[in-house]
Amino acid sequence: MSRKAIIQVENFDKVSEFARYLVSSGWEILSAGKTASFFRKERIPFTEEQSLSDAKIDLRASSNLMRSIISADISKPNSDFRNVSLNHSDEYPASLEALVGNTQDTESLTGDVFIVCMNLYLPSEPVTNTSLFYSTEFFYSTVIRNACSNYENVMVITDPEDYKESMVLLRTDNVSKEFRFYLAGKALNFLSAYEGTLSSFIMDTSPYAPEFIPYLSFPLKKYMELHGGSNPQQVSCLYNFTSDRGALSGFKKLQGKELTYNIISDLSVVWDLISTLFINLKNQFTVKSINSEGYEFTSQFTPLSGTVFTVAVKNRAIIGAALSTNVLDSFKKTYTYDYEIINEVVLGCSAVIDEEAAMEIAKEDFAAIIAPGFTDEAREIFLQNKNIRLIPTARVSILPYEIQLINGGLLFQSRDKVLFDHWNVKTKMRPSQKQTDEMSLGMLIALQSRSYTAVLLRSNAIVGISQGCTSVNKAVRNVLNEAKDYEQRNRDSNQFGADTLADILVSDYAIPFTDEVRELIEKGVTSIIQTGGTSTDDEFIKFCDERGVVMVFTDMTHISF
Repeated sequence: MSRKAIIQVENFDKVSEFARYLVSSGWEILSAGKTASFFRKERIPFTEEQSLSDAKIDLRASSNLMRSIISADISKPNSDFRNVSLNHSDEYPASLEALVGNTQDTESLTGDVFIVCMNLYLPSEPVTNTSLFYSTEFFYSTVIRNACSNYENVMVITDPEDYKESMVLLRTDNVSKEFRFYLAGKALNFLSAYEGTLSSFIMDTSPYAPEFIPYLSFPLKKYMELHGGSNPQQVSCLYNFTSDRGALSGFKKLQGKELTYNIISDLSVVWDLISTLFINLKNQFTVKSINSEGYEFTSQFTPLSGTVFTVAVKNRAIIGAALSTNVLDSFKKTYTYDYEIINEVVLGCSAVIDEEAAMEIAKEDFAAIIAPGFTDEAREIFLQNKNIRLIPTARVSILPYEIQLINGGLLFQSRDKVLFDHWNVKTKMRPSQKQTDEMSLGMLIALQSRSYTAVLLRSNAIVGISQGCTSVNKAVRNVLNEAKDYEQRNRDSNQFGADTLADILVSDYAIPFTDEVRELIEKGVTSIIQTGGTSTDDEFIKFCDERGVVMVFTDMTHISF
């Protein structure tokens, strides 16, 4: 009696070699559907098994198949895994044509199944309640699970990377219990991802699903191992959402050195900021507002269509950002903010990078550049420095949740993506359109920064940013010093005069009225947007009114760490 092996796969990588080895070693392969068609094309002998058909599941046939898997016992006579030759182990039997495509009758399925080789692609589209439990894929997962329950007798292979080692161990009659246990664990790991994906699709669309489901299950697939972690002594790996969620799922680089943990982390921050900007502000955006006299009105923000946003990030901290009408100007305004630490920086741009901009960007030692694309001329320029990683991505997307790993579990919360729900203009002067637009840009940058954050802008470009501080007072103090440094470095190109540091001050928290705030206003700040709610608010508002400064309270914090 021949030993039976089920091979039913969607990923045909390396399966030909494995199947040919089994046939040459006396195994009978059971298959159907697309896998059977592949074997016919490759002229690999197999028996067509009705219960594996892509057609509607035959319960009688599938029951026979399950018994053959669950009852398999390698201790039975003629059931060992020794490499039994077919007289010419590297060739097929003389009756090849008779074996290819032989159909197994449902009632005559006898003997044990000792190998179950199955893999599936995870669902990429939502399932319906009528298609889920009648799909052949769902049946295949049941076959895998039953095979795992009898792992001591059945090898369950779900990953093409395990074919080679399986062949070696079969050939040497050295298939250990530990190896079978490992294969079963790997199969169950795959099943958890498969069923987690199905569960996610159902729970995402069900009106009965709670906001937080009982068991958090977001299947992630190993995408690439990385060279070291945050530090050389660490190891790291990148996992991607299997459902293609997120802007950087499955991204590719056009050129450059290997991607590292830190670079990928910064790429995520950069593109997240660009995506958040355009999701919030690309189209017409309005917010209900009220002035100091209680009059209600609507603040309108100028759509960002036709503009270019550029941002620079290092170690997950924003070190420069600017909005302009073209790539070159946007880059220059970003680059001049903090040119002293430009090495190992990830640069992001919201528009395709052209030749003119590439000539300027290539002068610096950026670690990576991410953008919707690069012109052919720009790519030729960047090829002169093959260390620069070029990452094209055009998908604007942000995940709807935030996750933080803690010692013992995960903290899970909805994404902070509402920039404003209302404006409370506290001063007598209302913001101009230019101030309105620039304050929204500044708050979006603060939204994506580590708290506490203070941002100073001038002409839609950062001239100072302080983030990750232990208090808002420190953030304001630090951003004042940063703006002074910026002004000193760029004194010759200062268009506002020596006494003007910035025109917009933004904070993700309530700003107390301090000496640093007074100095910023004396140095040119004309509008401030913050949460509001300190004991010094009245004094602060009075000071702004006396100097013609606009102050807006959002009554909304954007704390993040």
